[in-house]
Amino acid sequence: MKTPLALVSILVLAACSRQPVEPTGTYRLGTADKTFVLDVRASGEYVLQIDGSDSMTDEIRGRWEDERGNGPHVSFHGLGWRGTEPEAGNGIWTTTVRSNADICLDAEGLACFTKDAAA
Repeated sequence: MKTPLALVSILVLAACSRQPVEPTGTYRLGTADKTFVLDVRASGEYVLQIDGSDSMTDEIRGRWEDERGNGPHVSFHGLGWRGTEPEAGNGIWTTTVRSNADICLDAEGLACFTKDAAA
């Protein structure tokens, strides 16, 4: 009886001591016709640059918030996604940062920004 109680105690302690997500950094996502660079800044701002095959670069700027208490979720204000196309506006894109390395557009993890390695 003591073994299950000890195991539960260890799991609860591990969950409580989990480090908070640190989403700041530069993330990249490449598609067949576009490259997206997401710069998540410690100031609470982000810049999303979209570079397409037409050699024009567009930017979307806004602020982000760490959704503490809801797991490793981050909300990007002023940004929405229609499929794999970003849109500036009044939307909020809430996402999950996975292991401080990926930010995904979809729940399945098929279209993800990958964090650049520290320089």
